[in-house]
Amino acid sequence: MDWFRRRKKAWTADLHSSLLAYYCALIEKERGRCWRVQAWLQEVRVSENGDVDQRVCFTVVAECDRLDFVSFHDRVNWDWPEKHQGRVKVEVRTPARHGLGGTRLDSTHRWIRKGQVKAFVHLDRPIFRGEEFTFVADVFWPKKCLPFVSGDGPDSFLVSFSEITKVVEYRIVLPKRWAVNFEHLGLTPGDDYVLTASLDREGRMVASLTVRDLPGYRKVGLKLDTPSALP
Repeated sequence: MDWFRRRKKAWTADLHSSLLAYYCALIEKERGRCWRVQAWLQEVRVSENGDVDQRVCFTVVAECDRLDFVSFHDRVNWDWPEKHQGRVKVEVRTPARHGLGGTRLDSTHRWIRKGQVKAFVHLDRPIFRGEEFTFVADVFWPKKCLPFVSGDGPDSFLVSFSEITKVVEYRIVLPKRWAVNFEHLGLTPGDDYVLTASLDREGRMVASLTVRDLPGYRKVGLKLDTPSALP
């Protein structure tokens, strides 16, 4: 009986979360996007088994009289097994500065399709037109990069926004002692960007792309591949 109560409680919580995400998506569709992204920093840490831990720190500006939630989405680039959906975890916090902040915000999510999820972040208090708010979202994706780490082909990491975004930074952190070939995607010689490779304090290779004043609806990012085995 205790097992049944626990399962019923978990099922009820999942249902409420799903319904809340559905109605937020409906409101967003009817009203349109009510905010713009001003800055976006995303770090993706790839494990040798293909699991991915990623952190996104992004700042939005309200473009409506009252903003109560924002959303973001993410996806995989292969026929990712649906059985992993229940293991995807999303946690959103306020940024921590000088001992303040770092508290969790409520979030819900819904699957748009098998390998694409949309998360909704619910604010503790509304923000108003012209006001900024910064979020830190941690997302765990099991087996997101499995084909890439298995050597079955390259992988692409892309972002795009509906308005001009002042700063976009994308970092891919590889497993220890890994080397990769990489290049940028979606950029032209006239764009303001920096592409670098470095080693972090743990000895992991980091491929990094920073873009300034990214035009709206432009997909940009990084393409990574394993080095050729041919002599």
